Amino acid sequence: MITVGPAIGQCNINNTQKEKIMGYYVNTAEVDFFIAKYNFEDAYKACVALNDRDDLKSGGGGRFVLPNGEEMKWGDPRPEGMSYHPMKWFSWMDANYPETCKTLDEILTSLGFEISYDEIGNIDGLSYSSKIGAEEHFLEAISPFVRNTSYINWVGEDNAMWRHEFIEGKMIVKQPKIIWE
Repeated sequence: MITVGPAIGQCNINNTQKEKIMGYYVNTAEVDFFIAKYNFEDAYKACVALNDRDDLKSGGGGRFVLPNGEEMKWGDPRPEGMSYHPMKWFSWMDANYPETCKTLDEILTSLGFEISYDEIGNIDGLSYSSKIGAEEHFLEAISPFVRNTSYINWVGEDNAMWRHEFIEGKMIVKQPKIIWE
């Protein structure tokens, strides 16, 4: 992810800090977003691969007992032979989401996005209105499959604004420059 421009308001905190703020609500404002249907499978695989990134996960806890009877703690490494860490997950997602979400649409919906489609089934829009979670990690993962120059403008509950812009297969985070004249 590339960040461009000066931070304004709440946007001067980094994304890891935002995830630690309980209940920070965000909404999409203006969106021009497109993924061709023929890219859905590759985008889905990129989202599934994220589940190997336990370092990015901010959700977790609870109780998990290993087959040997030992109770696992949040900071413990992923148990050998498991395809996911049962004590760590992305916000709003199951720890084993690759087993429960079988399509890109299901992953995006689980994250909290509403999806719109054009007449042939391409994704031609996303909207979001909820607490901030892990959506940024997933958008970054699918950025190689998003149409060049697509963007999502976001507004936080404190009126902070930022944009995720998709340029040449990368997601760039931009901050607005507001000038009062």
